[in-house]
Amino acid sequence: MIVFGAGNAVGVIISGVVGHYLYKKDVRLPPLVMGTSTILSCVPMWYMINLVHSTTNVALTTFVCFAVGVLTIIPIPIERAILANVTLPETRGRANSFLGMIDDLGKSFGPFFLSHLIAAFGRQFAFNISLIGWIIGGTISLFMFCTVKRDEEKVQDAIRARLENKEHKSRIG
Repeated sequence: MIVFGAGNAVGVIISGVVGHYLYKKDVRLPPLVMGTSTILSCVPMWYMINLVHSTTNVALTTFVCFAVGVLTIIPIPIERAILANVTLPETRGRANSFLGMIDDLGKSFGPFFLSHLIAAFGRQFAFNISLIGWIIGGTISLFMFCTVKRDEEKVQDAIRARLENKEHKSRIG
């Protein structure tokens, strides 16, 4: 757990630096990082589920656990930044509350459903099946590449229109 947590700490830093850099290049690139990271995290996680119990290579297991920690956390800061950029200022609070609620539901119902899969099919099979959810989530993140630019432009246009309207009213009045 310490190694996984250290991987999370490094992943958050990587996410912030890489996400910021890519956002400045093209707003469509951070979703590619999110999706790729989520999907790639399945590889070391698959190792942790299936092979870690059969190896005595502590260094490899430590590295893989660290990699899972890094890769699984990278999407989180990026998704929150994207959410802020594609949401009007007066609805950002609601959007973040909704994201928090959905995240909490996932943390609650995920283990609930996984426990039923474990009871029905066994632990290893259930955890392997759960990786399909990670792949689906990563794929959805990749598809944001197609919409994020347009969504952000709509928000910017709406804010610009409000400012122009306000400026126009202040000249008249």
